[in-house]
Amino acid sequence: EYDAWTEEQILEYYWGEHIHLGYYSDEDLAKGAGTLLGCKVKDFIEAKLDFCDEMLAWSECPDKPAKVLDVGCGIGGTSRHIAKTFGPDTRVTGITLSPKQVERATELAAEQ
Repeated sequence: EYDAWTEEQILEYYWGEHIHLGYYSDEDLAKGAGTLLGCKVKDFIEAKLDFCDEMLAWSECPDKPAKVLDVGCGIGGTSRHIAKTFGPDTRVTGITLSPKQVERATELAAEQ
């Protein structure tokens, strides 16, 4: 069942708060990032955050938007990263189909 992954926190354990593959620059890739030995080039979690930043840049989002909607937010890793990036004047809302993911995202937001 879909929510079992959230309840067991198995994906969170292995993938962290983001279920993204990560972003690796051409320079990172030339050094072996994205391969089995790539963790020595760039941390997997750092690559995921870089992916979020690259998608923000690609979107041409204003520097300080009033509101951001994260559709398919899962446990909210990207939502929290965006909130930290833009600061307190930007309201970030995450949407997911899973009540368990909403519950876990709320817990993580309170911790951070």
